Amino acid sequence: MFIDELKGNLNQMRDISRELNIFYNHLRYFDHLKEQKIPAEGSLEKNLLQEAAISLNNQLRILNNSIPGIIGGIIIDKKISGKISESKNLTKIQYNTADESRISLVISEKDKNEFLENLNRSRLSINKLKKEYSAEPAGIRKSNLYAKFANFFFRNISNKLLSKGYFKNLNLDLRKINSRFVTVTYVSIIFFTSLLLFISSIFLFALLMFFNFSFAYPFISQSEEIILLRAIKFFWILIAFPLIGGFLVFIYPSSEARNLGFRINQELPFVTIHMSAIASSGVEPDKIFEIILKSEEYKYTRIEFKKLTNLVNFHGEDIVSAMLKISYSSPSDKLRELLNGLAITTKTGGDLHMFLDKHAENMLFDYKLEREKYIRISETFMDIYISIAIAAPMILLMLFIIIGSTGLTGGIFNLSLNVLSILLILIIVFLNLFFLLLLGLKQPSF
Repeated sequence: MFIDELKGNLNQMRDISRELNIFYNHLRYFDHLKEQKIPAEGSLEKNLLQEAAISLNNQLRILNNSIPGIIGGIIIDKKISGKISESKNLTKIQYNTADESRISLVISEKDKNEFLENLNRSRLSINKLKKEYSAEPAGIRKSNLYAKFANFFFRNISNKLLSKGYFKNLNLDLRKINSRFVTVTYVSIIFFTSLLLFISSIFLFALLMFFNFSFAYPFISQSEEIILLRAIKFFWILIAFPLIGGFLVFIYPSSEARNLGFRINQELPFVTIHMSAIASSGVEPDKIFEIILKSEEYKYTRIEFKKLTNLVNFHGEDIVSAMLKISYSSPSDKLRELLNGLAITTKTGGDLHMFLDKHAENMLFDYKLEREKYIRISETFMDIYISIAIAAPMILLMLFIIIGSTGLTGGIFNLSLNVLSILLILIIVFLNLFFLLLLGLKQPSF
């Protein structure tokens, strides 16, 4: 029907207008740099933006000129089947977009070649812009075989649980860590992991029914206990392993989100200082984030800023809405506070440089307090390390030597002194690794 064709044209005009708004905002940024006599890089980017804008303008003009003819067709052919009338000199064109969605438009017959030419020209320019200046990751993530199996077995169950309101906070945690998995898939992974651990625990349970394991030689020996007693003794394995494994997979997103938030908080004082210096030149807020992205110093904060610039550049969001969306899903409370403050300051026309300068001072003060706290924690760890990993083993080794010199070879806990010495050495090795790991986790990256 002509009404459907009119809707299709109007929707496409709306999408073109949104893209033009994005391109003109970028072009105004280049004009601003020129007015401020600031040397600007990216003449190729400016030329591509201008070419894309001209082509989109021509498409918008052609679609706009077709509207009177379509409306006339609706009035005249109201009772006739909605095929395009030859008398109206209108023709239908169809093509696929970059995301493979089908577009159907009605334009004037005489403008068909011009429209297709401008369509190809705008596509070429936009593809070059995305290739050269996109903040999106270059690679495409491959499908995960483990997730495929999990969905095959548990997708329906996961959908039912989610529809009943379970796992409400899991989706937000997955977005905070930029997970490739949607909530349904991740819930399926939890169940599938628990299933695999249950199967593994059955094999372990069957093995423990007939064999004993010991640190002393022989390390594996056949059990002489009654099987029923051993089944009661080790039955907990069948329940504990799947529950613990599923629980660890479930809490991973929230745990990783806290860790990511901690890393972002360490970078934020220096990011804010950098942003304040950029804002002092009077550039627009969205350009501040793009300049920060060009720096490779802020590994974790860049991830959030990438998402923000993509919302503006490729999804047509205004900068205030994009900052509010990113702040909602940010794993860092301090970054959330910064973005909310920037959004309010931008919306109300406040001084960005002054806001960022004051915010940087507060963050630097908090950063100094965190460093002092880390130094005190390191001193405490050092005292504990000296007591547990150095003094205690030396005392125990001296006791073993004294016990061995007295001729008491029975050992302790039915273990010989040689076995106890080896175990003590292994414990010292693992203690050292544990303290190194703990200090590494607490070590500030900035």
